[in-house]
Amino acid sequence: MTRFLIWFEELKQLYGICPCCGELFRLSDVDIFTKTPPPKTVFDDIENQRRRLEDAREKFEDKKEEIKERATERGRAKAQRKLRKISPFLYDRAVNANDIKVIFDPVEYIVFRGLTDENCTSLELVDHPSETKEREIVQCSIQQAIAAGNIEWQTFRINDSGKIVQEK
Repeated sequence: MTRFLIWFEELKQLYGICPCCGELFRLSDVDIFTKTPPPKTVFDDIENQRRRLEDAREKFEDKKEEIKERATERGRAKAQRKLRKISPFLYDRAVNANDIKVIFDPVEYIVFRGLTDENCTSLELVDHPSETKEREIVQCSIQQAIAAGNIEWQTFRINDSGKIVQEK
C-alpha cells in the first residue's frame, strides 16, 4: 500500500503540455477518456439508482404539500358523506362536521358553529324528531328553557388535590 501512495504522489510531479492550447497541466489532474465509453460496472448501476432515487425524493418533496392538502380534502369529503348517512337532518343544515359534538342525551348533538375557525358564533342543540312522548317532553322543556333565557356559563376545574371546583 505504501508503494502505491508513493507512486501516486510522484504522479503529481509529472507534467504535460496540452496539444490544443499549449497550456501546462499536471498529469494527476487529467481526466483520461477514450473514443469508446468504458464498459459499465456495478458502480455505474449503483450511481444511476442513487440518482433516480434522489430525483424521486426531490419530486416527492415538491408535491408533498399538495398531496397533504388533497388527502385532507378527501378526508373532509368522506366525513361529510358519513354525516349525511348517519344524520341527514344535520347535513341539511350546512354544518361543518368538525363543529359537531355527539352527546346522545338529552339531545343527540351540540353544534358549535365556527369552532373549527376558532370563532364560535353560536351553539345549537340538535336532535332527531322525537319518536316517543317522553322524548318530545324533554325536547319541549329544553326549548322552553332556552326561550326563557335560562342559560348560563359555568367553568369547572380540577384542583391539585383532584377535587372538582367551580370557578368564580
